Amino acid sequence: MRVLMGFDGSEYSNAVFDDLKLAGLPRGAEIKIVTIADLLIGGPSAGEVAAPVIPSRRVAAALKKAENHAARVVREAEEIVSTGASRLRSEFPEWNVSSEVVAGTPEWALLDAAKDWDADLIVVGSEGRSALGRLFLGSVSKRAATDARTSVRVARRTERKRESAPPKIIIGIDGSAAAAEAVKQVGRRVWQEGTEVRLAVVHDQPSTAAIAARLPRSVGLIADVNMRARRAEAMLKWASGELKSIGLVVSISIQKGDPKRILLKQAAKWNADSIFVGTRDFKNPFERICLGSVSTPVVTKAHCSVEIVRPRDEQKH
Repeated sequence: MRVLMGFDGSEYSNAVFDDLKLAGLPRGAEIKIVTIADLLIGGPSAGEVAAPVIPSRRVAAALKKAENHAARVVREAEEIVSTGASRLRSEFPEWNVSSEVVAGTPEWALLDAAKDWDADLIVVGSEGRSALGRLFLGSVSKRAATDARTSVRVARRTERKRESAPPKIIIGIDGSAAAAEAVKQVGRRVWQEGTEVRLAVVHDQPSTAAIAARLPRSVGLIADVNMRARRAEAMLKWASGELKSIGLVVSISIQKGDPKRILLKQAAKWNADSIFVGTRDFKNPFERICLGSVSTPVVTKAHCSVEIVRPRDEQKH
């Protein structure tokens, strides 16, 4: 398994180290830790460097300033990524750890690095250093969650009663192929004995009158909602059997309401360590209007880590 970890030395990215202990990653995993050097923040303006009305001596001075700025930012990034790599090797000696500094805009450079390296998973902290910190921006985790071609794990620290306690995981189940992939991803990991998994189905089914009022010719859409509910119920049985077979402690929750709100509430009440959700494109206007995107609000507002699972066959497109 190839995991690309974004690291900027901030408190939030340091939370990734604690979270990785609860992610079930296999022995022998390849981990590349990446720090982004944003050369544009804090450097001289384009006008200082290139304006034709500026005397050549000032242009030369501005170019030297830009060169020194770039060297300083890259040097800082190298120090940060070296510190992170050393910590990874110390805390996870069974992993194959490498490191890299990438110059660019953080929210895009990380995605490009993951694509170039063919990562299976991107791991980032929930926030990053401020713009004044130059190396990472807080929008990186949101950009990764919405635009990455691979699975993404946004790490947060949780309040745990005992550090050695087995992880507690919630998986959102909606009957889709993406949800099935989330179950499979959990099943592929190596978990501590006693790890608990809660399979959560949330039925978001407005009345038929409400559907008819919002969209014409809604009979087919109503049938689609009912079919999706039946698929979710069937997936529950399959997922429960699969995860119990590898020794996980499985419980089931079925509720009605807004999936985003209920998943977040359950995770907080149960003190979950992470939420696994699939992400997919919507096939019709009803799904987009009435269901909306669950993964993005969950990754933004959850108190715990969130892993957005994308099917591997979709990552190559």
